[in-house]
Amino acid sequence: MSGIISSPGIGSGLDINSIVSKLLQADYGAQQTQIKRREATINAELSAYGSINSDVSSISTALTAWKNLSPSYSANSTAPGVVAVSTQSGAAPGNYAVDVTQLASAQSIASTDFSSPTASVGTGTLTFQFGSYSSGSFVANSRAPVQVTIDSSNNTLQGVANAINQANFGVSATVVNDGSGYKLALTSKTGSNNELNITSSSSSLSAFTYNGGSTGMTQTVAPADAKLTINGIAVTSQSNTITDAVQGVNFTLGSTGMATVSVTPDTNAVVSAVQSFVKAYNSYAQDVSKYDSYDSKTKQAGILLGDATLRTLTSQLQNGVVQTIAGGPANYSNLMALGITANSDGTLRLNTATLTTALNSDYSGVIKALQGAGSTLGSVVSSMVGPNGTLTARTNTLNQQLTDLQNQLSALGTQMKQQQKMLLAQYNSMDTLVANLKNTGNYLTQALASLPGVTSTTSSKKA
Repeated sequence: MSGIISSPGIGSGLDINSIVSKLLQADYGAQQTQIKRREATINAELSAYGSINSDVSSISTALTAWKNLSPSYSANSTAPGVVAVSTQSGAAPGNYAVDVTQLASAQSIASTDFSSPTASVGTGTLTFQFGSYSSGSFVANSRAPVQVTIDSSNNTLQGVANAINQANFGVSATVVNDGSGYKLALTSKTGSNNELNITSSSSSLSAFTYNGGSTGMTQTVAPADAKLTINGIAVTSQSNTITDAVQGVNFTLGSTGMATVSVTPDTNAVVSAVQSFVKAYNSYAQDVSKYDSYDSKTKQAGILLGDATLRTLTSQLQNGVVQTIAGGPANYSNLMALGITANSDGTLRLNTATLTTALNSDYSGVIKALQGAGSTLGSVVSSMVGPNGTLTARTNTLNQQLTDLQNQLSALGTQMKQQQKMLLAQYNSMDTLVANLKNTGNYLTQALASLPGVTSTTSSKKA
């Protein structure tokens, strides 16, 4: 008799695995269930606080935009084809009557005729200066002279044009066929002070010189300054883009004529900034309503019902919304004066008409109020989501609790494995003992049955 049991329960006929499993469940099942239930609850709370944290971060972003608001203005023209307008830093509200009597034009000059674009020309250096001619004399402006080298690689009519264009100094060159030959045509920048003076280091390039018209190239279009009046004040400009006539306003002239230019506050940007805050706040309020509530019909409680941290956050935000704006104008001392009021469900609503009226009445005052609110309420929000914020601390605590529960579950699993091993060893020993006892009993029964005395006695009794 070997006494070896190859599978638990064979010797005794008992389902040892089932017995051990039930014993373990009786000893540890309640603890496992409790830990897993708490683990599920904490995960749900972390998910809820993740949504809350996202909401508060959006509120913080909106308030930062308030804090960074600055007065900005947009410009409109009644005749953009005559005068197109835009604004830059320093613009202020105003209306301007603009009368354009002359556009700025660029000087154009042309050479004598050549037989073809590939006709050979001389070599040397062409020097370009910019300025104006007065009584036959050239007066250079402040721009530095530019030199263009003509050598064996570009000493054709087209090569000269290419060399000038590649130098990229504000003069455009092209080869024009006028029907009788090919000319080099040059165009300078606009304005009377950008006339060209061209000299050459070699007489072979004399066809491309210009000194006001007596030699070399001839003028085909005279330069001119832009002329206009702005609210009756005469303005002259070398360019059709005028950036220094009215502070913060750029005028781009397109044709002669009249137009009215209006510079008004950019209220849309402010309204959009306030709408973004209200949207972010309402997202927070709706999540709070979902997580910190009890539905009497379904008898379901929100995962954060009664949570002290959430109640504190909500109280801080609500107080921040209704508090007086530090440093704000007297007539805009709180957000209600700007059209932001509370609904009965904790959300906010924005009366756009009230805000727009305030902006049209005191644009800079409204911006100052929003800057103040963005700073004060922003500080409250920062205390929630910063490294040491309330939300951060609460989330850290929940994560630590989750880690502790996971450690407990792991330790419990280890205990269960040890207990299982011990119980299986005990039951297997018992099973082996029962099997051995059965084998012994069977052996003795068979041995006794084979004894002669037992057989004779049994036979005589039967006789």
